[in-house]
Formats: sequence, structure tokens, C-alpha cells
Amino acid sequence: MILVTVGTHNQGFDRLAKAADELANELKEQIIIQYGTSGYSPKYAESFQWTTQEHMLELIADARVVITHAAAGSIIEVLKAGKPLVVVPRLRQYNEHFDDHQLQLARALQAEGRAVLIQNITVDALRDSIIAVTQLATVNSDTTVEKPHKLVAALRQQLSNWAEQDSSIHPDREVQ
Repeated sequence: MILVTVGTHNQGFDRLAKAADELANELKEQIIIQYGTSGYSPKYAESFQWTTQEHMLELIADARVVITHAAAGSIIEVLKAGKPLVVVPRLRQYNEHFDDHQLQLARALQAEGRAVLIQNITVDALRDSIIAVTQLATVNSDTTVEKPHKLVAALRQQLSNWAEQDSSIHPDREVQ
């Protein structure tokens, strides 16, 4: 099973939900899409808008590959579960987020060899990334236990840095 999640951010992520649904129409493998606030409702894949964290953790544990927006919380859970990870950052230019911090995080993950990054979301890009991340997971299998802990610590530190920067620039903005 391939799990696709767009998280709980208040801006939709139609580009990912739609491309993943189109891929579900082509693949024989089950695809489950959590589509959140996206305006697109999947037609071919099993899907849901919201669920509990417990249920998401079960889905992550059962997934062969996880495709997620590049939010730190989602990434950390997938890395902790040791699952192959494809990250698709929400981009400001498409009004999917207020800045491109997800792209920065996704690039760092790819540079560390911990994920495959997709910027231009197409059915072909999703299909290719599933193959690539499976190969990457095989190559990294000897360091799967050790590396995520270091990366999780680095992600937490970066999030803390961004929160401090954001609160000094926007003291009225609530950090999520």
C-alpha cells in the first residue's frame, strides 16, 4: 500500500491529491490519500479528509511507501517508522503555503539520502519516485536505525530556529 498525506495545513494541496489519485487509477497497488483541506476529492484511490494520529501511525506502519507534504511532523513519523519517504513540498507560488520552507526541508532530506524530492508533481514523477525511493531504502537499509535519530534531532533544531525567527519577525503569529 502507498500512503499519500497532505497533512492538516489550512491551505489545500490539490496538486498532490489529484496526481496521486490519477496514479491510483493506473497502479494495481492500493493507494490511500489523506486529502485534508484540498478542494480535490479523489475518485480512484481510497481516501479520507481527516483521521486520528493513531490511525495515521497505523497507516504509516502498514505502508510500503509514504508520499507526504514536506511538513516536519509527518516526516518525523515516517522516518521513525523506517518507511521509504517521498517528499512533495507545498510551494508558495501555488498558494499552498505562506513561504517555501517545505522546499528547504525537502532538499535537506534528499541531500542526506533520506528521501526522494518531487517539485514538479506529475503522475510520472510520482511513479518514478516510488521506484527511486524503494531503491534508496535498500541502499540505506544498513543505516536505517541510526540515521533517522540524527536527522530527527536536526529537524527539531531547525524547526526551533524557524519558530524563533518567525516570532521575532511576526510577534502576533501563532507558531504551529
